[in-house]
Amino acid sequence: MESEWFVNAKRALEAAEPLCASAGSLVTSSREALESALAVRSKSLFLARELHSQIALLYHTNESLHAAVGAYEAEFESSLAELDKSGARLDGVLAKLQDLVVDPAFKGNSIQDKDSIHKDSTDNEEKSTLKDYTDDAGVEQIKAQLRQAIDIFQDLHGLIIADLSDFDIELADISEKISPPPLAVDMSQNASLVNSLGAIETHARDMAVLLESLAHHYDQCSQAYMTSAETRIEDDPEREDLISVLRDDAAQVDDVVEELQERHAAISALAENLALFLTDATDKYVSIAQQSTVLFAYNESLDKHLLAAREFADGVGDYFDRRNLLLSELEELVSYFEGFMHSYDALVLEVVRRKNTQARMESVVVGTLDKLKSIYEEEMKSRKSFWNRNGRYIPIDLWSGVSDPPIGFEIIAHEVSPLPDLGKQLIEQAKRRLVSK
Repeated sequence: MESEWFVNAKRALEAAEPLCASAGSLVTSSREALESALAVRSKSLFLARELHSQIALLYHTNESLHAAVGAYEAEFESSLAELDKSGARLDGVLAKLQDLVVDPAFKGNSIQDKDSIHKDSTDNEEKSTLKDYTDDAGVEQIKAQLRQAIDIFQDLHGLIIADLSDFDIELADISEKISPPPLAVDMSQNASLVNSLGAIETHARDMAVLLESLAHHYDQCSQAYMTSAETRIEDDPEREDLISVLRDDAAQVDDVVEELQERHAAISALAENLALFLTDATDKYVSIAQQSTVLFAYNESLDKHLLAAREFADGVGDYFDRRNLLLSELEELVSYFEGFMHSYDALVLEVVRRKNTQARMESVVVGTLDKLKSIYEEEMKSRKSFWNRNGRYIPIDLWSGVSDPPIGFEIIAHEVSPLPDLGKQLIEQAKRRLVSK
C-alpha cells in the first residue's frame, strides 16, 4: 500500500511541478503583457488624439478658407453692384450730356473769334452737344482700368478655387486612408483585464498551495514507504496515524492534480486573452503610427494651401484698393459731368441775367442822355437870352469863353462780346432742370 501511495504521490508531484512552473511563467508573462498593453494603449491614445487634432485642424482650415473665399466673393459681387450703379450713373449723365444740344447762339460770339463769324454758314449751323465737350479718353481709361482690376480678381479667384478643390480632394483621400480610433478609454475593459491578471495570480497562488500539499504528501508517503521497508511495526500508533492520513490524502491526489490542471487551463486561457490584448493593442498602435505618418505628410500640402490663401487675400486686398481708387475717380467724374450740366443751365440763366442787367444799363444811359439833352437845350436858351440882353455891352476880349457852348457829355460803350440770343424754350427748360436738382 505504501509503495503505491508513494508512486502515485511521485507521479502527481511530477505532473504538478511543470504545471506550477508554467503557471508561474504565465503570471510573469501576463503581468508584462498587461503592463506593455496598457503602455501601448497610452501611446495609441496619444497618437489618436494627435490624429483627431490634426484632422480637425485640416477640416477647420478647409472650412475657414472656403468661408473666407465666400466672404470675398460676396464682397466682390457687392463691389460689382456698386460699380454697376456708378457705371449706370455715368452712362446716364453722359446720355443727358448727349441729349443737351448747345444752343448755336453760344458759338462764335467772342471778340477773339470775330473771324469765325465769317466762316461757312454750314459751320455755324452745326449743332454740338454738351458731350462733345467731355474727355471720352479719360472715361474709357477709367473703365479699362476697372475691367483690368476685375479680370485680375477673377484670375486670382480661379486659382484659389482650384487650390481649394485640391484641398477638398486631399481631405476625401485622408478620410479614406485614415480612420483614427475613438478617443475614449474603455475603463470597464481595463478593469476586466486587471481582474484577469488578479485571477491568474490567485490561481497561481492556489496552485502553489496545492503543489506544497502534494510535496508534503510525497514526503509523508516517502517516510511511510521507508518505514515500511525497514520495520514492520504493526502496533506503532504514530505510524498508524500517518497511514490513516496518507490513506485519506491518497484518495485526493488525483483530484488535486485535476484541480491543478483546471487552474492551469484557466490561467492559460486568461493569459492568452492578455496576450491577445497586447497583440491587438500593438497592432492598433502600429496602425495609428502608420496613419500618423500618412497624415503628417499632408502638412506640406496644408502649408501650400495656406500660402495660396494668403496670396489670394493679398491680391484681393490690392484689387479692392485699386477698385476703390478707380471708383472714387469715377464718382468724381460723374460729379464733374453733373456739375457741367448744372453749370450749363446756370450759364443759360446767367445770360438772361446779364441781358437784363444790360437792358437796365441801356435804359439808364438812354434816360441820362435824354436828361442831358434837355439840360443842354435849356442852357443854350439861357445863354442866348443872356447874350441878347448883355452882348452888345461886353467886349469880346473881356472873356473869350463867354460865347462858348455848354459842356457836352458822351456815354461810350466798351466793345464786348454780344450776349447770346437764347430762346424762351431753352430758358424755361434750364429753369426746370435747376429747380429739379
